[in-house]
Amino acid sequence: MGLQIELSNMDALNHQINALTQSSERVLQQTLGDARRGIPGWVATEVARHYGVSKSEVAGQQLGTMRIQGDSLHTLKFLYKGRMLTHTHFKMTPAAPTGGTYTLKATIVKGQRSILGKVKKLTKKQRKNIGKNFRRQGTQASDHSPIMLMHTGNQRDGGTNFIPFQRVSPNRKDVVARKAISLPQMITGERVSPNLLNTIDEKLSKRLQHYLRRMGR
Repeated sequence: MGLQIELSNMDALNHQINALTQSSERVLQQTLGDARRGIPGWVATEVARHYGVSKSEVAGQQLGTMRIQGDSLHTLKFLYKGRMLTHTHFKMTPAAPTGGTYTLKATIVKGQRSILGKVKKLTKKQRKNIGKNFRRQGTQASDHSPIMLMHTGNQRDGGTNFIPFQRVSPNRKDVVARKAISLPQMITGERVSPNLLNTIDEKLSKRLQHYLRRMGR
């Protein structure tokens, strides 16, 4: 996915650049360099302002990849991609099953603590029924389970051991991982996109004006 980046005052800036033809290419390349260096950080700041992830995770491309494409201000594009993220990236608690009753929570939107599921400690009768379920094709009485933490099968040091899963049918093996949101969805959503585009426009326009002023000295 990508955002086409356009400066709102580009016509006026082009007029200034054309009047200084001798060094205009240098001005454009300096501004493009600032764009390549600055935009990922501006994106990270805006995403972290609205969502429960850190700026360093976004800027460090731990949640998805980001790059700048284009050899001129007219063709400048911000490209990004990323998979759906699990709630472990959004301050999820607890990080592992407690062995008893627990409430699974996460902060996807900043300032909004969400309850994903409430897991109750099994009674003796429920534990006994689980044994029966294994003997009769692994079916359950209910058509779904609460969202709960299950092991990912991770065997790597530092990897993620538990993420939210949910059984979605009476078959005990019919479980799906529950995900939160992806980096592209955060970037293009109404919380981030409008102000992000304004920020990029404002900052790049200021940098371009700065280099033009230096040329005019």
